[in-house]
Amino acid sequence: MYHPQETQPTLPATQRVAGNQWPPPAARHTGGKKLSRRGLLIGAGAVGVGAAAITTGLLSAEGVIHLGASPTAAPAPHAQITHLLRRAGFGATWSEIQTYSALGWTGTIDRLLNPNSVPDDIDQRLNSLGLDLSRPIDEQRWWVLRMLYSQRPLLEKMTLFWHGVLTSSFKKVGGKRGYGYLINQNNFLRAHAFDTYDNILLGITQDPAMMWWLDLRLNKKQAPNENYARELMELFTLGVSGGYTQNDVHNAALALTGFKLRPDGTVTYLPEMHDDSQKTLLGHTGDLNYQDVIRIVAAHPATGPFICRRIFSFFVHENPTTADLQPMVSAYYSSGHNMGAVMRAMFTTPAFLAPESYRARIKSPVEFTIGAIRQLELEVGGSGVAGVINQMGQIIFAPPNVAGWPGDQGSANWMNTGTWLVRVNLINSLLNGVKTFQGQGGQGLGNIDQVMQGIISRQNLSSAAAMVDYFTALFIDGQITTPRRQTLIDTLSASGGNGASVKLSGGGSVAGSNLRTMLYLLMTSPEYQLN
Repeated sequence: MYHPQETQPTLPATQRVAGNQWPPPAARHTGGKKLSRRGLLIGAGAVGVGAAAITTGLLSAEGVIHLGASPTAAPAPHAQITHLLRRAGFGATWSEIQTYSALGWTGTIDRLLNPNSVPDDIDQRLNSLGLDLSRPIDEQRWWVLRMLYSQRPLLEKMTLFWHGVLTSSFKKVGGKRGYGYLINQNNFLRAHAFDTYDNILLGITQDPAMMWWLDLRLNKKQAPNENYARELMELFTLGVSGGYTQNDVHNAALALTGFKLRPDGTVTYLPEMHDDSQKTLLGHTGDLNYQDVIRIVAAHPATGPFICRRIFSFFVHENPTTADLQPMVSAYYSSGHNMGAVMRAMFTTPAFLAPESYRARIKSPVEFTIGAIRQLELEVGGSGVAGVINQMGQIIFAPPNVAGWPGDQGSANWMNTGTWLVRVNLINSLLNGVKTFQGQGGQGLGNIDQVMQGIISRQNLSSAAAMVDYFTALFIDGQITTPRRQTLIDTLSASGGNGASVKLSGGGSVAGSNLRTMLYLLMTSPEYQLN
C-alpha cells in the first residue's frame, strides 16, 4: 500500500524559463555596492530594466511561456507539505506550514477534507463589514476576503474549482435583482464541496443563477430549451466524447421540465409543468424526471473519468494518464460518487507527488494574488483586490463562458505580457503599501516594514542570510542556487538603503528599502509564478 508520508520522492529542480538569467544583469552587484530599486520595480506605466529582463525571460515575443529545468539545491524538508498546501489552498503562512507539518501527510489531508472540524471566524469577520451582497463589487470583495482569511483553505479552493466548472455569471442573472443569486450559489457549492456529485448536480440544476445562465427557466414541455441539458452532459458529466446523441439531449430537456423560477428568486417544482411522456436517455426509458436525469448521468461510465480529469488538471497537472486518474475514478464509483473520496484518492495517489506534478502549473490570478497577500501576512479589507485579479484575466463571479476559465484546464492561458505586468505591479503595490488595497477600517496597507518587523521578531531572524533562508523557504520551498541566494543576501546588506531600518533579532538591522527589494526579487521570480 502506498503511504506518501513515508515516501520522499525526488522532486524536480525548480522550473524556470529556458535561457533566463536570474538575477537580471541590472540587479547584480558585489560587496556592499548599493542596489537601486529603480531598475527593479515597475511603476505606473514604466518598466524598469530588472523587471523587463525577468519579463523577457518568462515570456517569448509571442507571449508564450517557456519553462525548463535548472539545477537547484535539494528540496527543503517541508517541500511535500508546502506543495500540498499550495494546491489545496492559496499559499500558506509559515505558522500554517508548521501546523500542518506537525500533523504529517495523512493528518494534513484529514484536516483539509474535514473543514468543519477547524474553527473559523470568517463569517463573523465578513458580517462586521456591512457589505451589500446585491452588488457585484461587494460580492467579489466578500469572496476575496473568504479566500484570504478562512482557516479552511481547501474548502475555498474547492468552491473556486466548482465555480469554474458549474459556471454562472452576474452578467446573466436577469439584471440587478439577480446579483444575489451568485452568493447563494457560492454558498451552496461551499456547503456541498465534498458531497456526492449527484447531490451537487441536483442542487445546481435548481439554482436560480444556473437557471438564468443556461436557460433552464425557459425549458417548457411545449417548447423545450435544450441548453442546460446539453451542457449538463458535455461540460458537467460525460464530456464531448461521452457517447450521448442529440436525441439524448432532447429527451433530457423534456425530463428536466417542471421547474418555475419566481421573481423573488425561489424555485419550485410543479408536476403539472413536467413532460410526463415516455423518454429514453442514454439507454434508460420511462417517464423520466430531473432526478432520473441526474442519477443516470452521474452514474454513467464516462462521468467518473471526465470529472476526475477536470479535478486532476486543476489541482495537480494538465496531462494526466489513465493510470494517474484510475485511483480517483475507482473512488468515484466505489463511494457512490462522493467527491471527498475522490479528493482523498487524488492527494494519496503517487501522481500527486510525482516530479512532473511539482511546480507544474502557473498560478491563476486568484492563486497568485491571494497567495501573495497571505504569505506576506498583510491585513486588508479587500477593496481593490478583485479589481487587480480582474486585470490579470480572472473576473470573480464571471467566468468568460459556459466552459469556465481556459486557465483552469491549461494554466499557460493565464499568462501573457499584459497580465505579467499586472502581476509585478501588484507585488510592487503590496510592498509599497499603496491605498488601492484598503485595510479593515478603510486605511491603506500601512507600513510593510512594520509587518516584516513582526515576522523577523517572531521567527528570531538574526542575519541577512537567515532572512533570505526564511523567505525562500516560504515562497519557493528553498529551491535556490547558491549564487542566487548570495545575491539576495547582498541585496539585504547593500549600503545606502533608505527608509526606516528593520531590526534583526540579537542586534543589527537592514534598510527597509533593501528588504522590499529582496522580497520583490523573490516574488517576481519565475519560480514564484508556479504553483
